[in-house]
Amino acid sequence: MFDANQHIIHIVDGRLSPKSKTSRDDLGRIVTQALAANAPSGIVLHFHGGLVSESSARESAEKRLYPLYAERAKAYPIFFVWESGFFEAPINNLGEIAQEKLFQEFMKKVAEWVLKKLPTAAGFKGGGGASVDEPKLRADFDAWFSGQRSTPPEQLETLPGTTSVGLAAKTKGVTLDEQDLAADIEESIAGDANFQDALQAVYNGLHADGQPHPTTRGVGTSVSAKSLVSKEAADILFESVPNTTKGFGPIAWFKVAKAVASIVIRVIRRFRKGRAHGMYVTLVEEVLRELYLDKIGRIGWWDRMKMDTADAFRDGEEYGGTALLAELKTRLEGMATPPKITLIGHSTGAIYICNFLKAAAQRAPKLQCDVIFEAPAATHALLAATAAEHGSRIRHFRQFGMCDEREATDVLIPILYRSSLLYLVSGLLEGEPDEPLVGMARYLEQADIYDADSFPNIESCRRFYARYPNSLVWSPSKAGLGLSSDGRRHGEFDDVDEQTMASVQHILQNGF
Repeated sequence: MFDANQHIIHIVDGRLSPKSKTSRDDLGRIVTQALAANAPSGIVLHFHGGLVSESSARESAEKRLYPLYAERAKAYPIFFVWESGFFEAPINNLGEIAQEKLFQEFMKKVAEWVLKKLPTAAGFKGGGGASVDEPKLRADFDAWFSGQRSTPPEQLETLPGTTSVGLAAKTKGVTLDEQDLAADIEESIAGDANFQDALQAVYNGLHADGQPHPTTRGVGTSVSAKSLVSKEAADILFESVPNTTKGFGPIAWFKVAKAVASIVIRVIRRFRKGRAHGMYVTLVEEVLRELYLDKIGRIGWWDRMKMDTADAFRDGEEYGGTALLAELKTRLEGMATPPKITLIGHSTGAIYICNFLKAAAQRAPKLQCDVIFEAPAATHALLAATAAEHGSRIRHFRQFGMCDEREATDVLIPILYRSSLLYLVSGLLEGEPDEPLVGMARYLEQADIYDADSFPNIESCRRFYARYPNSLVWSPSKAGLGLSSDGRRHGEFDDVDEQTMASVQHILQNGF
């Protein structure tokens, strides 16, 4: 029977403390019990992903993972519960952003000009150049944002048979001058009352006196509105008035046009390099980067989440990971036959495992483990460094994830983001758009784009995977025992998808 006191190490900001509900003595007792159990399938250390509240992590451990590991696989599970649920706020922000008129109007404007500047034969249903049907594109966007369409505008879809490599080849010759493009866009804004009203509403909401202010185009005034637009974006869109209480001067329409032009150029460059995430999702990513990055960006929460996984291994045995490694080192050294230890990490939990292996080099240098990644959110750079420096500690390895078709259509946030959490991390939260993540099949499969010379970390990971038989399992897979998976959503891999869970059970009981 599950007893949280015997199986859960709860840490907060990396620490064991009264707030964390696990003391240093508790941790020592858990390790002692795990070794004394002498479970046939050894010990499992499970690291859950991000965006998971304490209550959800505990419920998953008790109701789904303990039965899998202890009862079915005959292992002794220890669960790291690490308080990542407070990172849900940025995801909630994204849902609010989707309803903002500013976001919606920028999406329409950027989409219109991306299609206009792409060649007619680029491979999109909306064509390119002069063939773009602007009124229909805007009407379809309105229907999509209001819920009257079940899919984004069809003009943004690629024609059958269109590939990333093909799109890259067809857009190679597209060259754009930002100043000229901005001038054209400014002219189009002059006749677009909806776009102007959206800017005016945000301007009124941001203005220091909170009162409506007429635009320089004579569109009139709108009610004061609040927005999640970033301070940096406001500085780009509106003229500043230093040393006054007003905060911003008149809307600078040429600056607005330049902001639109900058997004258009970034989108086209991503297609030219073969590094777009589909038209709609790429538009969303680049508009968010321009206007809302502080609400969904790295500094606010993603870097903090990754830092939490590293903090557990700081100097001092009040840190949960450090204390665990100290206990394992002390207790395993005197054992003639140490138990098998399997590290299982879902999503951000894979980053936790990389930090575990790095810390083990100093704190438990003889420790070796089997490793299972489930939809990992680690970058190829992190895994390449981990494999190069600590790969000798990994006895066996297997990774489960979705094929790219499923990854690209795993809707994270209705209307706003039509792909998976890993796509969001790759497209928005790491240092550059389309940062290669190990849990995404596209980076290993599209070798023409992510080649060895341009992406040495991906090539290093390819070599790492090749060291282990059948190391990669992409859902849907029915390749046999230990190699099957049917995960359809990012969050399903560790405790929902029965095929993946059965594969993990088989691995624990019978090996890789």
